[in-house]
Amino acid sequence: MGDVHVIAASCSAYQQIEIGESAQFGRIFRLDGRVMSTEADAWIQHELMVHPMAAAHGSPRSALVVGGGDGGSAFELLRIPTIREVVVAELDAEVVRLAREWLPGIHQGALSAPGKPDDPRLHIAIGDAHGLMEAFGRAGRRFDLIVFDLTEADDGSPATALFSLHGLQAARRCLAPGGAMSIHLGPPLHRPDTTRLLLARLRELFAHVAPLATFIPAYGALWGIALASDALDIAACPASQIATRLRQWQLTSALRCYHADLHPALFTHPRHLQAIFDSAGGSK
Repeated sequence: MGDVHVIAASCSAYQQIEIGESAQFGRIFRLDGRVMSTEADAWIQHELMVHPMAAAHGSPRSALVVGGGDGGSAFELLRIPTIREVVVAELDAEVVRLAREWLPGIHQGALSAPGKPDDPRLHIAIGDAHGLMEAFGRAGRRFDLIVFDLTEADDGSPATALFSLHGLQAARRCLAPGGAMSIHLGPPLHRPDTTRLLLARLRELFAHVAPLATFIPAYGALWGIALASDALDIAACPASQIATRLRQWQLTSALRCYHADLHPALFTHPRHLQAIFDSAGGSK
């Protein structure tokens, strides 16, 4: 990624947080030394985690972002005119604090500047997302869209438990009828076993699971994302329907990655990648 100059850093109770800057990627958000997002390309993953399932849904009103303290997913959700509420469940208040000040190129104002009010539709909930989802489930609070915008699902990450079957079940209980969720699968060609395991868990819980993959320059790898729903076959949603909804939402020209004609292509994979997506075994 070239020379990276650290411009802000904090060691919280959970992790080491750094904001860096490079000529190639602009501002860079890192946790425990790993790149989470950059100004240059964060919009690729955030658009693909939000808009395909939102357009397939058609009229989402509420959304829960699990993680996502950099504000990128919240920004994409708040662009959808039917959205009335976005809850960002972020473990670490330091992530949000630093993102507000240093990462406007990623959150695009979804997180207000320090001392200024956020969009009234946005609520930041600091704390354990699993406990929050369990509380939502018990209270009957439901969301049309859920975005798992987290660090990778590997041992040692604060997010590991959220990718467990129990964590995914907690998210499923928070979905409204007709709702959908998205999660990171990680790099399927580099970590195929993790991809298979996560897809197996999702397929145990949801009727429709649609994996996609896209290249993220800052990660230097093909990156996997899965969209899951009981009611929506997102991969089969016609491009014409996607085009109509993006046009109604005035997003046709505003999005930099996702568009209607791309939609069916997202779910068409080369055989070596499809073999990984198709070979998911039982959950653990």
